[in-house]
Amino acid sequence: MTIPELKSFFEGKTFTPPIQISPDQIVEDPVQFLHTQFIMVDQWSDKKPRDRCPAYLRLMKFWEVVR
Repeated sequence: MTIPELKSFFEGKTFTPPIQISPDQIVEDPVQFLHTQFIMVDQWSDKKPRDRCPAYLRLMKFWEVVR
């Protein structure tokens, strides 16, 4: 899934915390979580594979849980 597709999916949606995206990751503030992860993804170098970006991986886990 591309970053624009993820942004489009999350836009305008609300989520009830806490949201557990993995055994060791719980999202308490979904709005702040998404904001931070998208900033980090935007700063990821285009020279590195996107699937190695920790923020992208967290966004994908979050998407899998809430879709």
